[in-house]
Amino acid sequence: KIFSDVRLAGVGLLGVTHANSALEAIQRLIGKVELGLVPQVLDTILHVEHGKIVKVLELRMVVKPPTGMQEDLSRPVIEVVEFPSGKVSHEMFAFGSEISVVPVEGAGGAKSPVLRFARHGLCNAIRDMLHMRCEVDLVSTTQANVYVPDRMIGAAVGPQGSMVKDMEEEMGISLQIKPMSEMPRHLKSTIDDETASDFDIQDMRSRKSRAWEEHRGGKRKKGKRRR
Repeated sequence: KIFSDVRLAGVGLLGVTHANSALEAIQRLIGKVELGLVPQVLDTILHVEHGKIVKVLELRMVVKPPTGMQEDLSRPVIEVVEFPSGKVSHEMFAFGSEISVVPVEGAGGAKSPVLRFARHGLCNAIRDMLHMRCEVDLVSTTQANVYVPDRMIGAAVGPQGSMVKDMEEEMGISLQIKPMSEMPRHLKSTIDDETASDFDIQDMRSRKSRAWEEHRGGKRKKGKRRR
């Protein structure tokens, strides 16, 4: 309380708190200070381990829809920015009566399992409609980028965008057609991870099937011996 009052008075003050991470130090302030005042009280966080600074975070207030939400849900959002990369790692915002601290999609190159499943299903549906190779990047719950071979963009868009309009009506999501040469790295790594995961599942099923067949074969052999 004293620290926040002094900071709001314009005094440059250094505070020390014990926490497992820099993000946890920020979360300790939530509830004690109004959300809109957090960036004024705490603008820079240094996380120190074994006498060395291991992470630096900055807070900045913006008005926008939280990542993944529609435009009409704009609200004050506190962005947790990693220094010096400038990458937004988390967002803090009021959701109903609760304060949410949410990792930004794509932070660390990962997305939730639900989004990965939705991307996979959407990709298969679009492939069936376009009859060509494509990859899908879910930008949000209402928008996706579709990457097709560079020479096939015209066919994917259709005359006057008719193919895109048909797909948008069918899927209920806004689509943007882009060439595969512009496909971002994080999507390529996601595709590689999912391919490896699918291979592991198929391999596991194959092994279980062989084990079951061997087990059944052993039972049959035992039965013949008894006769």
